[in-house]
This record gives sequence, C-alpha cells and structure tokens, in this order.
Amino acid sequence: MINQEEYIIELQELHHRRVNYILLAGGFLILLFASLDYLMIPELFTEFFIYRQVLIVITLLLLILNYSDKAHKHPHTIGFLFFILVSLVIIFMIYRMGGVTSPYFVGLIVCMAVYSSLAPLTTVQCLVACFSVVTFYSITIFYTHSLHKAYLMDFFNNLFFMISFIFIIATQSWADTRARKREFQLRMLENNAAEELQELAYVLQKEVEKRSKEHRATEKSYQLLFDQIADDAIVLGPRGEILQANVMFEKHFGNGGSITGKSLFDLVVRHQQKDFQQTINRMFRDNSSLSGHKVLLCKNDHTFIEAEINASQLVRGQSSSGILLMIRDTSTRKELERKLFRSLEIKKKTETAAIMALAKLSEFRDISTTNHLERIREYCKLIATELSHRSTLGDVMTSTYIEDIYHASILHDIGKVAIPDTLIFNKKQLTERERDTVRRHTIIGGDVIKEMEEESKGSGFLAMAKHIAYFHHERWDGKGYPYGLIAREIPLAARIMTIADAYEAMTSSSKKEAMMSHGAAINHLSELSGLKFDPMVVEAFLAKNVEINQVKQTYSL
Repeated sequence: MINQEEYIIELQELHHRRVNYILLAGGFLILLFASLDYLMIPELFTEFFIYRQVLIVITLLLLILNYSDKAHKHPHTIGFLFFILVSLVIIFMIYRMGGVTSPYFVGLIVCMAVYSSLAPLTTVQCLVACFSVVTFYSITIFYTHSLHKAYLMDFFNNLFFMISFIFIIATQSWADTRARKREFQLRMLENNAAEELQELAYVLQKEVEKRSKEHRATEKSYQLLFDQIADDAIVLGPRGEILQANVMFEKHFGNGGSITGKSLFDLVVRHQQKDFQQTINRMFRDNSSLSGHKVLLCKNDHTFIEAEINASQLVRGQSSSGILLMIRDTSTRKELERKLFRSLEIKKKTETAAIMALAKLSEFRDISTTNHLERIREYCKLIATELSHRSTLGDVMTSTYIEDIYHASILHDIGKVAIPDTLIFNKKQLTERERDTVRRHTIIGGDVIKEMEEESKGSGFLAMAKHIAYFHHERWDGKGYPYGLIAREIPLAARIMTIADAYEAMTSSSKKEAMMSHGAAINHLSELSGLKFDPMVVEAFLAKNVEINQVKQTYSL
C-alpha cells in the first residue's frame, strides 16, 4: 500500500518544480507566436502583442509567487491559473480573428499539450482543465456565430480535434500517474529493504562480535587449562612413548589402566602415523617446537577426533627431557565456524534481495512485462551452462561464473533510472538527440556499478554486472553502442546478455500485436548470427531453446 501522505507531499514538490517549467515554456511560446501574428494578421499584430506583453508580466508575477511558495501548498492553483489565463487570451484572439474560421484554435491544443505534459496531473484534473478550455471556446464560437449553419462543420471539425487530443493526453496522464505511484511504491519498498538490510547487518555484526568474544574466551580458557595441565596433556619420549599423561588424557584415550609407556603413534590414524612420527623425530633432532599441528586421534570409545597439537621442548640443564604436548579437540571451534558461515550466507541472501529490489526499480521505470527480470536471468544461466560444456570455455564457464551472470544480468538496465520520464514513456518517435540520451543508460548504469565495485574491493559479480551494463547493446558486427565494439572485444557476459535481451524483447513485448512466437524469434535470432550476435552464443542458445521456451512459459506474462 502507498503511504498517501508521503506520496501527496512528494507530488506537491514535483508539481512545484514543474510549474516553473510550465511558466517558462508558456512565456517562451507566447513571445514566439508573436511572429505568427505578424505573418498571419498584421492588422491585429499591435493589439495581440499588447495581450502577449500582459501575459508575460503575469507569467513573471506567477513565477515570483511560485518561488515564494516555500511550503509547496499552491503549485496546482498557480499552474491551473496560468493555463486558464493563457487559454482565455488565445480564445479572445480567436474571437477577434473571426471565430471558428481562425486557425488559432491550434494554440489551445498547444497550450493543453504543454500543461498536461509538464504538470503531474491525475486523469480527472487533466480532463477538468482541458474541457474547461473547450467549454470557453464553444461559448465564444456560439456567441460569435450563433450556430450559423455555414460555420457548423468548421466548429465540429475543430471540436473533434481538440476532444480527440484531450482523450490522448488524458490517457497519457493516467499512465504517468500509475507509473509515478508504482515508482513511489517501489522506492518505499527499496528503502524498507535497505533498512532491513542495515538491521540484519547490525545483528550480524553483533553476532560476529559475540562469536569472536566467545572464541577469545575459549582460547583464554584453553590457556588457563594449559597452565594448570587440565587439558589433554602428555610428556612424550624420543621414541614416541608416553612418559606422563594428565587425567583428561587418561579419560579420553585410556582403557581403564595406565597409559604410561604406550606409544602415542598407535593412537594416530594409520595414514598419518608416518608423517606424525617424522614430525616428532624432527622436533627432538632440531630442538624445535610445534604449533597448530592437525592430526586424527582414536579415543577409547573408538571414535576419531581432529586434534590440534601444540608442543614444546622440556629442557633440563643442557638436554631435553621430553616434549610437552597439549592436545586440543577443535570440534567446538569448527562448530563456531559453521555457525559463522551460516550467518554469512544469510547476509549474502539479504544482499541478493536488495540487488533484486534495486533492479526492480529500473524495471518499473521502463515499460516492462511481468517477470521480465526473472526470465532474463534464467535465459542467461541456461546459455552460460551450455557454453560451459565446450572445451574451449571450460576454464571460464565455472559454476561461479554461471552463478555470477545469473545475478548480474538483472542489473543490465539499472542506468534507466536516470533517463527522464518524458523519454522512457514517450510513445512517439524519438529524435536523434533523444535516442542518444536514452542510449546513455548503458554508460550511466556501468558507472554506477563501477562505483559499487570499487567500494566492494574486487567483487567478481559486480565486475560482470558492470560489463553487462556497459556493453549489452554492442553488436557482433561493431554497429552497436555506446562504443561500437566488435566481435570478441565485447565481454562474453555482455554477448550472452545481448541475445537473452533480444529474445525477451521479441517474445515478451508489452504490446501483444508486436510479440513473436518462440519459433519466429528463434528464426530471427539465427538470421542475425554473425551480424548482431556472436555465432557461438547463438549456437548455445539454439541448443537450449526447448528449456528457454519452458522458462518463458513458466514465467509467463
């Protein structure tokens, strides 16, 4: 659910900023159309120019008023007032030019277009504002011509175009409002996820501190036990015979009688006996010590423990009287390590969820179909898995690589969060400059992930995500963007992402009439092999096309 109060506050702030753009755009168009007055109606140029000057003064006053509205309480009123004033002046000009025959009714359409495209209006607000203008226009025409039959068709023609345009911009307003609410809701979810991640990180930090404290306390206890010879401790002779053993050692490794005189080597697991015996002999020969040596010892109940042995020479006078061995069961430490590992796994899963939330933000900023990211990452994983079976790629396509591309692929369009709504949701053909702006999402996304990579100190996953974000719109023949890389200059992960993204675009379009069947998409991809796509990756894609189709069906629209 959307927090309505926060959403309204944010909408008011957005409306406040957009009002400045409306006023500036309106003022510019008011002056620009003065040249049109001079060309079309030179006899009324001076009169109309005065009206335009008055509107410019009003525009400046409204700009000052909007700037003074620090609390953002009246942006809708200011914007609507300006829209109505400009519309009324245009209607008056239409009246002065003869009414229904005046081509200046187009100015009303321009006025509605500027206001509805810049102001974040709801559908109802858009309809009320625009039909108010249509009403004033209709009244003016009726007053001028009294529904004279000769002008009736012209009036209905003008009215038809205005009403048609109103329904178009009302539909756009509905889509924009829905998108804004979805984006706001997703940002709230992202913020909540970030807060939860921070809380989990804090809990994990405390848990690690607790475990570390426990570990230090355990080590301190071990040291105390060593000092008191309360740990498993023995004194060993030069042939490995046990010269002396403490109570704990007798309890663990004795059989009811004294263990003194028996060989320690007999307690060592068979495949380690020779190595351990050589280690002890070397200590006697070199008069050295031993620290952290791992060995498997058989207890009196015939179970094995992984023991950590610390040993030092016992020196009397100038000669060694034996070696003191402190034997420590490391199972407790292993258990702590396993618990710490589980905690780190939880952290990794939480980070993965946060990355998915971040990727979903870019998905909802675009006109994407349901489960778009889920399908994309499955396609990439299937292609990478198929490539891993090739001998030439066996060293590259490891299980880690496949896992990384599974997660990294969902961040391919993260840069679209920086592209303006007017371009993302524009249904008209974009200009070359606008297309260049949209294409910059690859560089923006790559740069963002690059900063994340620098913070994480060499993350392989983020390095792959960076390559995918930068280069997933490059082409095998070098005609892609942003850098025009060719063939194997393009990183392999980006080449995999390119064909997965293309298949997704063809088979999961938001416009059902533009969707291709699985078979048609396969044929189209095959035709572009060696042009847009890496032939090797296309071949892997075709080998997995049945599984890919199953993924498409499983994560259907």
